[in-house]
Amino acid sequence: MSYTSLAQSAVDWALSKVGCAYSQAKRTQEDIFDCSSLVARAYSAQGKRWKYGGSVPTSNKEIYDDDFELLWPATYAQIGKSFGGALVINMAKQPGDLQFLCTDSGTSRLSKITHVTMVATPTQIVHARGTKYGACTNSISLYAGKVCGVVRYNPACALRLGMKGYRTLRLQQALNLHGADISEDGEFGEKTQKALKDFQTAQGHKATGETNLATLNVLGLNAEAKPLSQSTGSEPSSQNPILVTGGSVHIRTGPGKEYDSVMIAHAGDVLHGIDAEGWNPILLDGEVRWISQKYSQRTDTVR
Repeated sequence: MSYTSLAQSAVDWALSKVGCAYSQAKRTQEDIFDCSSLVARAYSAQGKRWKYGGSVPTSNKEIYDDDFELLWPATYAQIGKSFGGALVINMAKQPGDLQFLCTDSGTSRLSKITHVTMVATPTQIVHARGTKYGACTNSISLYAGKVCGVVRYNPACALRLGMKGYRTLRLQQALNLHGADISEDGEFGEKTQKALKDFQTAQGHKATGETNLATLNVLGLNAEAKPLSQSTGSEPSSQNPILVTGGSVHIRTGPGKEYDSVMIAHAGDVLHGIDAEGWNPILLDGEVRWISQKYSQRTDTVR
């Protein structure tokens, strides 16, 4: 699936929620949203993973996610320093683009972001607007003059200062394998930028401090690199495929109906299983994760 197709699928998912209720307290419950959870869950339903801010981050975290390309302002440090109008809105009219907005002039957030909307069409946005409106659509220019930043889903865009997420984490891991000594926290700060510049200089490349295809190739990464497992340098391998036998089945972040639904599977779909040999599945913050059996043991096997 292309990036634009995935973004369109996220839009379609969000539009299917128009009319649903708004609640910040219940933002992860089925068919209840606040502005940021509508956006996060729409992309999660297409397989997108969020690292910074948790699996359902808030709007002032989502703008820094490294699967999205910052279209305006020019740098992450400038977010919230000034507010864009119609000209900025016109930079992000592709379905799936996100508008980050300051709808509360008294906010204490450094980024000034208090609301996020998703572009549905060149003339409309879809968003969870508040308790009065719930999930709804409006004119794309509704918040002209209040724009803090606009981004586009593009997990092949250059990684650069200010980004945060799994792609940044993988870059940090690769740089450390090539002699750097930086924290593998998934946050592209000044130390990561310096390590990248040093690596580019050592390779005879222009030290831009941003990734490009040449840098990624030398590091052994691709444009959509996924994080390595910290234990083995690889992800758990695929096991036998899992056939969906129900009509329409929620895929959830944990083993129970109380966990967030990330997408709908349909009868006949084939899903990838996980080979748990050597690994123990655990729940961490409501999400299934894996821990090496070398360093853990199931309690039902303890004598």
